[in-house]
Amino acid sequence: MDLASPTWRFVPEDLDAGQLDKIESLFSQLQSRELTTVEELRRWLADESELAAQIGAAKARRYIRRTCHTEDKEAEDEYLRMEREVIPQVKVLSDQLDRKFLDCPLRKQLPTDEYCVLVRNRQSAREIFREENTELQAEESTLQSRQQALMGSLVVEFEGREHTPQQMEPYYLEQDRDLRERAYHATLAVRRETWPELQDIYDSLITLRDKMGHNAGFESYTPYRFKQLNRFDYTPALCEEFHEAVEKVVVPAVIRLNDQRRAKLGIETLRPYDLDVDPEGQEPFRPFETEEQLIEIAGRVFHSVDQRFADTFGVLEREKLLDLMSRKGKAPGGYQYSLEDVRLPFIFCNSVGTHSDVQTLLHEGGHAFHSILSRDHELVSYRHAPIEFAETASMSMELMGLEELAQVYGNEEAARARGNHLEGLLRILPWIASIDSFQHWVYANPGHDHTARLDRWKEIMDRFGPDLDYSGMEDARAHRWTSQSHLFSHPFYYIEYGIAQIAALQIWRAYRKDPKAAVSAYRAGLSLGGSRTLPELFATAGVEFAVSAEMLDGLVRDVEGALAESRATSV
Repeated sequence: MDLASPTWRFVPEDLDAGQLDKIESLFSQLQSRELTTVEELRRWLADESELAAQIGAAKARRYIRRTCHTEDKEAEDEYLRMEREVIPQVKVLSDQLDRKFLDCPLRKQLPTDEYCVLVRNRQSAREIFREENTELQAEESTLQSRQQALMGSLVVEFEGREHTPQQMEPYYLEQDRDLRERAYHATLAVRRETWPELQDIYDSLITLRDKMGHNAGFESYTPYRFKQLNRFDYTPALCEEFHEAVEKVVVPAVIRLNDQRRAKLGIETLRPYDLDVDPEGQEPFRPFETEEQLIEIAGRVFHSVDQRFADTFGVLEREKLLDLMSRKGKAPGGYQYSLEDVRLPFIFCNSVGTHSDVQTLLHEGGHAFHSILSRDHELVSYRHAPIEFAETASMSMELMGLEELAQVYGNEEAARARGNHLEGLLRILPWIASIDSFQHWVYANPGHDHTARLDRWKEIMDRFGPDLDYSGMEDARAHRWTSQSHLFSHPFYYIEYGIAQIAALQIWRAYRKDPKAAVSAYRAGLSLGGSRTLPELFATAGVEFAVSAEMLDGLVRDVEGALAESRATSV
């Protein structure tokens, strides 16, 4: 598969877009250019997009280097230098271009169906932009870097050797409950040391973000952030509807799962370290040890879903755009980041040899395929879909891949992995509701202290996670939120996972009935990038945009049915 790099018409090929003096003249050229015809305006938008793509790629490469090597001081300094010195000025210069575009009389002659989303997004950006917020956002990036460096430095001494927290996760799959408990407490002891600093970092982030909202004329950070995220198609009321639907439909389903798990494990109460172990008593399944083996497994799954996905994944391997294994000094988590100068995605993971790592790579692979399928849009903004749909792309790939695991693992192990994933899917929905509910309270009450914050979190845990025993380690329950990096790095970016999971389950349902038709609709939706509204994107992919209890009830029933089938096959 050959994915040619784009040809640059406006931006010099050797441009270092991480240097302010190198890009200011290009902004100036765009600002001063006369626009007398619609074609000239279209060319101006394309040239502006080239510049934005180069700047985005320069930032992406610095972010990738920093997260791959958190102990590299030069990498951190270079990333923060761009965030502090370049990006704030880029935002100011971009706002000037927004003004030029929106004030241009020719704008109204552009084809509405092609440019309506672009115009809407730029109008929104213009409305909320405040130059004083650029410095606050630079401070925000510094705090986020501090949190990532802190989490990337964690080392757990256990069983005579050092582990990252991610490398401790396989211990929770062991049948030996004493081993699981010791592993949990060893990791908890290390995490406990971070809580004071994480609390302080979050305090500072809340203060900065609240000030951003007020600077932009809002009563709080929440409506400012919703507009910044281009949430045109729903409001906080939909978030609350999701919370209520999860509480009504999903929490009871999770309690049923917990009852079954307790009975099968033969224990009276379910502890946090009892959720991942196989309830049928089977030993942990470790499908790979090396990055090469993980790549092979994922490639075979992608091939089973659709050969075109396997071909695309092969490009990423060939171009060395994968960093998949956990190691000391690497930031936690996983992500896909598009390098817009070459229009190719980079995938970052923290794999340790478990099947959940395979699922993570399928997830990030979905993002990568989304990036590839939308790479031919001329405007860089149209190569990025709304987050709700971007996460639909990744979660749908997880679920479609789940149906093809027998091609790689064999029937019994595939059924086992499928059952574990479906159980985890039900468990994650209350967590999503918890994190989203927490954020709404945090930014509605920016003057709260640590005690009030922890008390509120405990109330949320009682609402969405009432059936787990933390006796003797109540502080772990009260500080669980600190492990969710999105709270620090991507505020309010979490409800998207709930919306997307509901959409992905609909695609999964369609895939189980007619794989070819489901993949066709999926690819059609992804190819639109961000060029259409969120409801249009969902409709193209064959999905209904809904988070109601009624919608969840039908999907949960489907999941529970498939889960029962998988458990029966895996025994």
